[in-house]
Amino acid sequence: MHEGLKQFTEMVPKVDLGVRERMALVIIDMQYHDASPDRGLCRAWAEIAPGSMDYYNDRLRRKTVPAIRSLLDLFRAEGLSVIHLVLGSDYTDLRDCPERFRNWTRNLEAATGIRDLWWSGNPDFQILEELTPAAGETIVKKTTNGAFNGSELDRTLSRMGISTLVVTGVITSACVDATARDAADRGYDCVLVSDALADYDPQMHAATLQSFALSFGRVVETAEEVMEAIRCGTSL
Repeated sequence: MHEGLKQFTEMVPKVDLGVRERMALVIIDMQYHDASPDRGLCRAWAEIAPGSMDYYNDRLRRKTVPAIRSLLDLFRAEGLSVIHLVLGSDYTDLRDCPERFRNWTRNLEAATGIRDLWWSGNPDFQILEELTPAAGETIVKKTTNGAFNGSELDRTLSRMGISTLVVTGVITSACVDATARDAADRGYDCVLVSDALADYDPQMHAATLQSFALSFGRVVETAEEVMEAIRCGTSL
């Protein structure tokens, strides 16, 4: 980010992580179809362009999944709210998804021979074993990239009394960005945790977070920063 622009990130109000009952960890699309190297979307894109998913898969394994897991452990230990967002449809024809998304999916399936990428009946719909929801944790299914446009997320958060979101998951420049920007526009305070997110390309990841930090919410580099703020009841 240009040095002059960095000053503008300080104009974004800090997010108070001391009001625990109003805070939730949001984990976006950490499913086998989106976050496993040999399944779902990763497998499909690797079929078309071998090696194209190497960076993404490596980041997931080394950084993103462990960072999310550390946050998940803390939120559970402290009795804080956890929300798992999952992308998919109960219909094989994706009738409840946007037409653009359906057509894109059909093109990808035709090119690779991999079917039912987003169908909830596909085993790839399940959340990664390392991040499996615990009993009582909230799961919200969405049919669009941005959760506020294709799920009951807004209503669910309102009923839970949640106003602060610690956002993690994939993909930084797609579902994460669309969901977090919509959250900010609806009045939620958002913290995006860089090492708990992943994108297909490091430049896309960085540009998305820089843009978000200028106008929409706070961005921190590590899960440990968030965990320390929660333990101390401070702001980021």
